[in-house]
Amino acid sequence: MYREQLKQRLSELSESEQRHKKDPDKGLSLFEQMNQAADDNGNPVYILEFDPYSPAAWKDSKFPENSTNSFHINQMAIRQHSRYSKIPMHIHNYVEINYVYSGQCKQIINGKRVTLREGDLCMLDTNVPHTILDTTEEDIIINLIMLKPFFTTSFLSRLATTGIISHFIVNAISQIQNHNRHIIFHTGNEASFKETMENLMCETFDPGFCSKEIIESYMVIVFSKLLRTFQGNQNTDYSDEAGRATLIEILKYLEDHYKDVTLISAAAHFNFHPNYFSSYLRKATGRTFKELVQIQRMTSAGLLLTNTSRTVGEVAGEVGYNNLGFFYKKFVAYYGLTPSDYRKQYR
Repeated sequence: MYREQLKQRLSELSESEQRHKKDPDKGLSLFEQMNQAADDNGNPVYILEFDPYSPAAWKDSKFPENSTNSFHINQMAIRQHSRYSKIPMHIHNYVEINYVYSGQCKQIINGKRVTLREGDLCMLDTNVPHTILDTTEEDIIINLIMLKPFFTTSFLSRLATTGIISHFIVNAISQIQNHNRHIIFHTGNEASFKETMENLMCETFDPGFCSKEIIESYMVIVFSKLLRTFQGNQNTDYSDEAGRATLIEILKYLEDHYKDVTLISAAAHFNFHPNYFSSYLRKATGRTFKELVQIQRMTSAGLLLTNTSRTVGEVAGEVGYNNLGFFYKKFVAYYGLTPSDYRKQYR
C-alpha cells in the first residue's frame, strides 16, 4: 500500500461508520455486555479488555482481518477510530495512543475536556477514564493499541538512553507503575512525523516480507520522535501549580548538573523549599530526588562504558562517584551487571 492509497482508504467511510452516521446510538448496546467499574468520583465506567488475537477485535475495522493479524505477535495493533460512533466513558487494559491524522479529536479524560488538533497525539495509561466525543467525516483518528508485553526490555532499551527525561517518558509508557495519567504530544504539521506514521500504517495494513521487523523499527522511530517533541516543546500536563517551573525544566536541570547537584541546591535554583521540592518530584515522576540523579549517573556511565575506552575508575569519577566500590554496588543494582560485563555485552 502506498501513502496516497492510505489517505484515500482513511478518508472513505466504512460500513460501520455509515451505520453509525445513520444511528449513532445503535452501537451503545454492545457496552451493556461489558463489566463496569467506578471512577474516583463514583461514576460508572465500562471496562474494555482488548484481545488482539480475537477476530471480534477487528469487527468494525475497514481493513481486512488478514492485513492486521500479522503484527499481533508483538501485542500491539493499529486501527482507525470509527467516526460517528458513540462511546461511553470507559477504561481499558492497554496503553493507547490517539493520533489525529486530520481534523480534531475532542475527548474527556479524567473529567477534563481535551481537544487535540491535527498532528497531536494523546498517550493514555491503563485505567484512565476517558471517552472520545462526537466526530465528523473530516476527523480521522488513528488508535495505536499496545498491551504491556509489547514494551519489552529490548524495545525500551532502544529509547531510554538519553537521561532522566527519557526515563520519565519510558516509565510512563512501559507501565512500570500505575500512573493513571495521560500525556499529550504536539507534533504540529511536522511533515517527517506524519510521513513516519503513514509508513507505519501502510506496512501494518498491508504487510509483506519482513513487515514485523520494519514495523518494530517504525515504532522505535515514532517513540523516539515523541521523546524529542516532549523535550522540545516542554508542554505537558505535569507543571508546577505555582507556575515557577515546568517539570521538564527541572528534569533538564538535573540532567545537566547531575554530577554535583544536591536537593538543597536544586530546590534553591527553582525557589522551592527543599521538602516541597522533594515531594513534588516524587508526586510528578514516581521517583525520589536521589533516584532521579542516580538514573542520570547510571545512564551516563553506561554511555561512557560503551562509547569510550576510559577505565571503570575514570567512568565512576566522571559521573560523580568518588568511591569506586560504591559505584560498583550501585551499577550492579541498576543494570544487573558489573561495569566490565556491561561493556563487553553492549559495546
